[in-house]
Amino acid sequence: MVKLLAGNKAIECKLVIFDKDGTLVDYRQVDLELAMARRKSVEKLAGKDVADFWARAVGAEMKGGDMDYCGPLGTLPNCEELIVAATAFYLKGCSWDEAKELAHKAYDDADGLMKPPYGSVLLEDVPAALRRLKNGGLKLAIASTYAHKMTIDSLRKLRVLSLFDALVGPEDVVNGKPAPDMVLEILKETKCKACDTVMVGDSVSDMMMGKNAEVKTCVGVLTGISQKKDLNEFADVVISSVAQLDVK
Repeated sequence: MVKLLAGNKAIECKLVIFDKDGTLVDYRQVDLELAMARRKSVEKLAGKDVADFWARAVGAEMKGGDMDYCGPLGTLPNCEELIVAATAFYLKGCSWDEAKELAHKAYDDADGLMKPPYGSVLLEDVPAALRRLKNGGLKLAIASTYAHKMTIDSLRKLRVLSLFDALVGPEDVVNGKPAPDMVLEILKETKCKACDTVMVGDSVSDMMMGKNAEVKTCVGVLTGISQKKDLNEFADVVISSVAQLDVK
């Protein structure tokens, strides 16, 4: 068993599961890249009015070059955001079936416009921290609401994919965060137990997912969408970033 150092805690464990956006990479860059590509596809399919309505609906309406990172685009898994996106087409006169079809096409087309690493930029000192943990004998995994294939392509481009023993995306489970499904799937793939596992994430839903899966410890980081006061309610320990993690 390896001792993971997180803040003032030393946690004996075998596996560390990370969220991706806001935990390992800068979530703002990822969300902006998605917003620009999806808006372009929606506008091409249905015109500027629908694109403007879509942007308001999913929280991608740019204000001073920024967007609502806590809105549907920034927080929901793709399958749930698509329902919000379809509403924009529906309220502009499409039948519901047609609206869902157009939303799927717009998002598929947007994926085609984007190239790895899809706006992903590793947060400062994260690669070094991941290598410390891996070299120290820990298994590492990712549980992300970002699409499985795009996550793999991103991490490969960022040259850290080989550090992870398992990766689970929204397509791999029945229920997304905060349900325990992603963690349980990773435990199955890595042959580890929840009592030997630490969950690391930037959101309350990451912490709740870990709790629901009954992992040993949930570690919150302040590099994402949640403030310390919010994470304190659900996390066992809160640290500034993944860069502060080490092994003993």
